[in-house]
Amino acid sequence: MAESDRTPPTVYLLYGDDSLAISEFITRLREKLGDPGTADLNTERLVASQMDLGRLAEICAATPFLARRRLVIVDGVAHAGLEGPRAQAFFELLESLPPSTALALLQVLEPQEAKSGDPPSKLQPLIEWVSRHPNSAFVRLFRTPSGPAFADWLRQRCARMGGEIEPRAVQLLAEWVGEDARVADQELAKLLDYVDRQRPVRAADVEQLTPFRGQSDVFAMVDALGRREAKQAFTRLRRLLELESPGYAFAMIRRQFRMLLIAREAIDQGLNPRQVLHAPAFVVAKVASQAQNFTLPDLERIYHDLLDLDIASKTGRADLTVGIETLAASLVA
Repeated sequence: MAESDRTPPTVYLLYGDDSLAISEFITRLREKLGDPGTADLNTERLVASQMDLGRLAEICAATPFLARRRLVIVDGVAHAGLEGPRAQAFFELLESLPPSTALALLQVLEPQEAKSGDPPSKLQPLIEWVSRHPNSAFVRLFRTPSGPAFADWLRQRCARMGGEIEPRAVQLLAEWVGEDARVADQELAKLLDYVDRQRPVRAADVEQLTPFRGQSDVFAMVDALGRREAKQAFTRLRRLLELESPGYAFAMIRRQFRMLLIAREAIDQGLNPRQVLHAPAFVVAKVASQAQNFTLPDLERIYHDLLDLDIASKTGRADLTVGIETLAASLVA
């Protein structure tokens, strides 16, 4: 049977810590729905923790409008409360999906969850269901590349964006962004615009443009949060939001707490954070110091809250600036 003749899956289970790759997979699914206007009319997005199964069933059963399929996205599926009768009803729904519906179940993991290689226990029933339904379901784990693989990713990403980057520039950029794919993507776009795609990006370009203007404010804000100094934390946060767009400021804050989480886990295991953090030496030293101000459960909760805010802002349920300030306030309360 030719590839084009195969019936596409009705269920997509997409999980991992590489939220950029997950978002891009969803974008490709949307593009198959037609032009942007038609895609908007045939896309629904829900949050698993607030999901009503009856409502989900109605959405999935709806007929596509001027398109072959509808796309229904459920964010944070690990928090859907799939236990007992609710789990049975949910799996029955999955088995009854019409071919005209593509149901994408998403779960962004914390770094250590993806690194372990074992899916979270709350996702295991879904993964087992997918394995029993290979003709109608698709599953993929998206891991953020690390070490040499991240450098390869940067080079390939740069080529897809229509540019080139020299080896030393790749190494320097990987160090600066802390192997955060979202931040790296934004930095590459900025660097390629700077060279106008007329020559390769050089290390000097990275040194000139990439060291974040707001990095000192991120460090100072996290220091103040760790000491529970509300006034200082908000002063630095507002300065950061003045310097950068809310989306970029959020990416920087998320990157910082991702590194703090990795560093705290290393410290608790008796390891030196330098062994697990791929960043400039002064950044690793600062992150290791800041990690002492938080417990691992604290950092897991903060990082989870940041992921929730990311989803809420993208689905129109929250304003990113307000959400960042609200989260900061909760940490110093």
